[in-house]
Amino acid sequence: MTWRAPAVLAAAVAVALAACGGSSSGGSGPVRAPTGSHDVVLRVETAGGYLAGSRRRANLPSLSVFGDGRVVVPGPTTLEFPGPALPNLQEFRVTRDGLVRILDGAREAGLLGEEAPAYGEPGVTDQATTTVTVHAPGITRQVAVYALGFRGRVSGVTPQQHARRRRLEQLVERAGDAAAFGDDLVRGSERNYEASSLAVLVRPSETTDGDVHPWPLGDLRGTDCVALTGADATSAIAAARGTSDGDAWISAGASYDLDFRPLLPDEHSCDDVSRR
Repeated sequence: MTWRAPAVLAAAVAVALAACGGSSSGGSGPVRAPTGSHDVVLRVETAGGYLAGSRRRANLPSLSVFGDGRVVVPGPTTLEFPGPALPNLQEFRVTRDGLVRILDGAREAGLLGEEAPAYGEPGVTDQATTTVTVHAPGITRQVAVYALGFRGRVSGVTPQQHARRRRLEQLVERAGDAAAFGDDLVRGSERNYEASSLAVLVRPSETTDGDVHPWPLGDLRGTDCVALTGADATSAIAAARGTSDGDAWISAGASYDLDFRPLLPDEHSCDDVSRR
């Protein structure tokens, strides 16, 4: 995958492709990317393995790329336990040529062909499944790959499937790495992701471990998730900042465990989180 090709050349090829009515998926020219700020171009999610079932809804994608060039990834975490209640999300932006290169990488990984590639079934247990979803004009492709990145010698994967796995890994690694884009990284765009909306996942709790905090926004009885926007989201984020994962929250005299899940640009409700 060529991530550092000259931007002028890439733009010229893209213009020529558009003039000739080039393919947006399986052809040999650059792939045209969606343009909307809420349009998902590429998303990578990991589930299963050792992740507790009660926490899976709060699990954030490991990579989200949007049509305006925004890329959102989890930021560095500390070794402290428990960790902070609010996830550390980072973002950067890439140019249109950067988006084209991501989709060209998806094509090289076989994701934009007529059929989804096969990746084999590794004979190993307790590994996570990585789901990669790509959207390009005229095609949406999703693949779920068990034990992607596992480096041990296992049965159930042919040499060809191993090569496909490696190309998929390279796509995921490079698309989430700001340094891989060279001149196609928008300078000064690397920053914390500041969510404007938030899903709060609610579980009744009787634990007395950890600190206890008052919930600032009404009664949580009878709900397992509440989506907050505007001033309510700002208040919840302010209350959660500086608290730890696993702290207890008190609402109307009852104790709850809360998971704070920032919503991404294409997410608007608890249903968006529950579908993951």
